[in-house]
Amino acid sequence: MASKPQQMVRCTICLSKLKLEEIKALPCTHPHCDKCLNEFYGRLNALKCGMCRQVFNTTPDKLPTADQMKQIDKSILCEVCTKSGVNNIPAMMYCLVCSKLFCAKHIIDHDNLSEEHSRINMTEYKARAAKLEKKMCETHADVEYTLGCKVCLKLLCTQCLPTAGVCDDGTSQHTLLTLKDLTMQLVEVTKLKTREDNLSGYYKQIAASIDEFRTETKNLLVLLWKQRDVQIAAIQQKYDELEKELVEKREKTESQAVNFMVEEVGVRYRELYDHREGIEAKLDQSHEVDIIKSYRDMKKEIDRLLTEEIPKLIEFSLVTSVEVKEEKRYTEIELTNERTASITPEQGLVVSLLPPKTVDLINSVDVSPCCYSVYTYKGVTYAGCGGDVDWIDRGVGGVDRIDENNKVTKSFISIKGSDVMSISVHNDRIYTLSSDSTVRVHDLEGRSITSWTHTDDKSKWINQLAIINNQIAIPDRQNKTLVFYSLNGEVVNTLPCPLLTDASVRLSAADNNSIIIFQPNSSLVYKVDTSSGDIIWQCKEVAEPRGVTCYRDEFVLVADDTKPTTLCVLSLHTGKFLSRITSYGGMGVAFNLDIIGSTLVLLQYFAEKVKFYQLK
Repeated sequence: MASKPQQMVRCTICLSKLKLEEIKALPCTHPHCDKCLNEFYGRLNALKCGMCRQVFNTTPDKLPTADQMKQIDKSILCEVCTKSGVNNIPAMMYCLVCSKLFCAKHIIDHDNLSEEHSRINMTEYKARAAKLEKKMCETHADVEYTLGCKVCLKLLCTQCLPTAGVCDDGTSQHTLLTLKDLTMQLVEVTKLKTREDNLSGYYKQIAASIDEFRTETKNLLVLLWKQRDVQIAAIQQKYDELEKELVEKREKTESQAVNFMVEEVGVRYRELYDHREGIEAKLDQSHEVDIIKSYRDMKKEIDRLLTEEIPKLIEFSLVTSVEVKEEKRYTEIELTNERTASITPEQGLVVSLLPPKTVDLINSVDVSPCCYSVYTYKGVTYAGCGGDVDWIDRGVGGVDRIDENNKVTKSFISIKGSDVMSISVHNDRIYTLSSDSTVRVHDLEGRSITSWTHTDDKSKWINQLAIINNQIAIPDRQNKTLVFYSLNGEVVNTLPCPLLTDASVRLSAADNNSIIIFQPNSSLVYKVDTSSGDIIWQCKEVAEPRGVTCYRDEFVLVADDTKPTTLCVLSLHTGKFLSRITSYGGMGVAFNLDIIGSTLVLLQYFAEKVKFYQLK
């Protein structure tokens, strides 16, 4: 379809044909081009219509184009003209400051007096007509509403103020605001904008997390491809080795067969062939008398050739087939799903480990009586023991050693007259805390290095130590503090720990800056910041806590001595109770825990056993 030709208009002065948007209209509505108008303005410092000869005190840049004039809605009238009794002059501009509609003539007068006032054309005015429409007071019909009460939302004009009275409840005075301020408060634009900004930030945070997630996906694919290439290379290498082995064995067999053919069968064949050829030559060339006379000489050789045994083919070691051991060969690589992902406004995409659900018994080892603590280091498990079940008359305590083959060396370290309440190993040094409040240090061969006395009350039962950031932390229950020693025994810091009581205490290092503590006579398990002494979190969900250890920098595992004995899983970061595992079973009090990888080491006191479980 052909496009509609553009409407052209002639300039009133030069008669040039121009497009509507290139023609300016004076207030008298007669069209003029920019060139002619600028010439008039340059001479007169005003504008004069070339047709009706009217003079207008304005500039060319303030005039509307003919196209804009064409779009003027003639139903919207100039308020100045209407007020003077002329009701057929359309408005061309609206002043946002004066709140009035002006025709082409009166907008010039307005601009000469109020150049800084903001104004809009009729197209924009119609789009905003609902907002710009004057709302007149129901009581005073010729006055606009300008105020509103924040409490009762009553609308008022300026003439309503003397008789406004009180709010609808009859007691409180009106709290008046301009209509704009009242509207902004009611619709809570600021709060909406804040909420919008929060959601926008959250959106961007999630988008960034998704980008990070995609990058991680690509990295995992690269890892998968790398493992694939490694396995393919290993398989290719194996097939290359098999190919080489096959060729070497077959070539060896072939060489043996060739040697047999040439050296054994070939030699005899050539000898027999040559002898026969000689005889046949004599038959052709010699007289029968001479042949008969020489027969005796040939007979012995002929008899040998005829009676000699033909050599038999030797047996060879021969590869005759290629067999596949299994119908299918599955790759040893698998994808693990040990993590869960969530999105929060505060942290964006959060990826967390899934807590363990079951534990399976791997092994059980008998140890000395009255074992209190256990620690695994470089594949070797050390168990701190007492001398006798009789806690009053203590015998010889010490440390049992369980090697990687589960061979037990009892009393690997012997401590007379004192039970080993706690044990830890760090930098190839074994640190023990005994019932006499003495800290002893031994090397991995069991030789004594040094010792010192902790300040705790010796009459109190079980106390424990934990090594954090190359410092040894030990509770002082009498003074309700945590004492930190250097690895050589000097006191380097003391922090208040008001939750400590006189009862037995257990603890486990959580990370380089915190420690997990509980006392078996209480259901309270708590995490302490070792730099400030602040309590990070508390959990009261474990009924009878016994042993404690931390797992994968995500979880706290606490043995709960309820019936049956259970393993409680807490969040290391928040202390939230996550789950309870009841399948690890076994008799005896789960006195102490340790963990190496995904293997849980559990010490059962009365059963005198160290048990190893696989966490899943």
